[in-house]
Amino acid sequence: MKIFSRICALVTALSIIFVLSISSSAATVNISQTNANASLVALESNKEITGTKLKSKIALPSSYSSRDLGLTTGIRDQLYNACWSYGALATLETAALKLGIQTQQFAPMHANHWGTLRADNTGWHRDYTQGGYSYIALGYLSSWQGPLLETDFPERTNKSEFDTITQTAQKQMAVNGIVFLDTGDIETMKTAIYTYGAALGNYHVDYSLYNSTTYAYYCNTQGLQTPQLNGHAISIVGWDDNFSRENFLETARPEKDGAWLCKNSWGESWGDNGYFYISYEDEYLFDTRFGHSYSYCDISTYDNSKKLYQNEIDGATYEFDYVNSDTITYINVFDKENGFETIDKVHFETVSQGALYNIFSIPLNKNNVPNKDKSKWICVGAGVVPYQGYISIDVDDFMVDTDKFAIGVELTNNNGSGNSIGVSEWLTSGGSRIFTPQSAYGMSYLQYDNLYELDVMDYYKEANDDEIGGTFVIKAVAKETKPTYKLGDVDRNGRITILDATTIQLYLVQKLSLDAEQLELADTNKDSRVSIIDATVIQQMLVNKDNEFDDFEDF
Repeated sequence: MKIFSRICALVTALSIIFVLSISSSAATVNISQTNANASLVALESNKEITGTKLKSKIALPSSYSSRDLGLTTGIRDQLYNACWSYGALATLETAALKLGIQTQQFAPMHANHWGTLRADNTGWHRDYTQGGYSYIALGYLSSWQGPLLETDFPERTNKSEFDTITQTAQKQMAVNGIVFLDTGDIETMKTAIYTYGAALGNYHVDYSLYNSTTYAYYCNTQGLQTPQLNGHAISIVGWDDNFSRENFLETARPEKDGAWLCKNSWGESWGDNGYFYISYEDEYLFDTRFGHSYSYCDISTYDNSKKLYQNEIDGATYEFDYVNSDTITYINVFDKENGFETIDKVHFETVSQGALYNIFSIPLNKNNVPNKDKSKWICVGAGVVPYQGYISIDVDDFMVDTDKFAIGVELTNNNGSGNSIGVSEWLTSGGSRIFTPQSAYGMSYLQYDNLYELDVMDYYKEANDDEIGGTFVIKAVAKETKPTYKLGDVDRNGRITILDATTIQLYLVQKLSLDAEQLELADTNKDSRVSIIDATVIQQMLVNKDNEFDDFEDF
């Protein structure tokens, strides 16, 4: 049986503070499909998830609406059973608008097609018309696989066009931080919505409990088992403490007033122009069997000058908490790409809020295994895990000068915080595989209790007789490293030749234009102007190869 820890999460923001609670221990998981009408497939756990809470530093209003503030995009009418995608992207659209980033609607079908089995037999074993898991969207966004604009990938786009459009269309957002809100605590949810504009939530749909006159829904049916749940994902964009309990059906009426304002994906003709209310007391809203509830706490517009180094693109499907040790270092080894040698951020997923972390740049041995001598590691960041979810840490910039490099995230248990990390690990349901990770030897390593150079694939094999294994969700963000050119290399080809002198001459007779950097490289005698003397300097230097560029001013 698999082990799966699912704990709730919090976030750092100006308007909130953290209240730490003890994280729950690992739980055995059985994964089961919901009924035929389900949009969101549930995960069944025999361990209750308690989570942590957000507490606002300010007095929150009795009502709030991102819709009324103009922070929502248009209502969609979802295709297939992809509510998890529509809800996730609607929440991201509102998060962007909350930050003042103007955006059009994102493409839920791109995420939906992405969340299917890949040609190499990795990824989610599902057809795009089937229900999905909330974890698909988390992987899609945290690995910068999207989103694309709806105009670039319309809903009816054929699956066969996926690769071509993905390679040519511009990605819109970089999702760096995602805070898990699994507790369902009212103040926690209000604080997240007020701070980030919206939260992704999931609930059980029973159409007989919906009041179509007042657009109010409340399920009070207790004890439903996972196969009975009809999961649906929505974007929660506000609340109203004074929403009357009388608005709900007489046969299913909560004890108190108060409801969440929810943006649905069933078209404008449904509900209040596509919106509806769910009671604070709903039995299955925020039920963790549907996956995480969350908000995007760290996003920015996508920047082509940044690269995300990663060994997996599916995100965390488990928490790696198989090892009982106070301090564990989780290490990923990456292949460097030329032009992206400067690392300035490290991302990782964890539910160990409150744990102490150290982030290391770790040298590799000749066989590309992380060096076991910790005295040679360089600490580039340290602190306390601020919330549970996907976390982005701004580290001290460092350069990568080898073909491969390693990043280590050391987590230390702090007053019961735990020290687990997210891992992309295989899943089964009813004996059938529903997810296969991109795991392989040489990707992830584990260090604890003076054990070194332990490939995590060997750990899975030795501890669980598991050949498939998993990959740690640790990523590194690199800034584009612009090449530097020597004085005189006017054509910027990495060599100084007679063509550089010719380029200067063509510029002087107005047959060629030079940009600002080229003009600076062409000023070989450093007199703040480009003249025929600069071309002559290059020609003389090529004749007398002993001359160095530092001597150009002598000509």
